[in-house]
Formats: sequence, structure tokens, C-alpha cells
Amino acid sequence: MHSDDDHAYAVIFKAEPAERPALPTDPRLYVPAYYGPSGWLALDFTAAPVDWDEVTELVETSYRQVALKRMLKMLDEHE
Repeated sequence: MHSDDDHAYAVIFKAEPAERPALPTDPRLYVPAYYGPSGWLALDFTAAPVDWDEVTELVETSYRQVALKRMLKMLDEHE
């Protein structure tokens, strides 16, 4: 089990349900305290070089799962 102190540089994201089972095998990822039981994972920025396109995709996917419909409509209008 990891503590938040072990990962000072990380981003927490909500994985797509279909992808969730395979992700914990990635050594850059861990189950964060408090958020993990709800399906969230975290990407440790210090575990490997950061692929910022991947981070962008993870954050947007997470947002799309939890945002209100009107917020998603605004996001789609700006793409």
C-alpha cells in the first residue's frame, strides 16, 4: 500500500471501467487512498518519463465520467 507522501507528484484519474482491470499492472500506477475504492487510480510522475498526451487523455476521460451534461456540452463545443 502506498501513502500520499510516497507520491508527491502524481495525478489522480478515474479509469474507464473496461480498462480498469488491466491498469494496476502498470508500475507507474497505484491505487490512491480514499479515492481507490471508488475506481480511481493515480499516475506517479516520478516513476517514468511523463507522456503529457497520455495525462491529457486520462484527465479528460475522468472529467467526462463525472461532469454534468451541460459541462460536457460546453467541452464538446470548444473542441
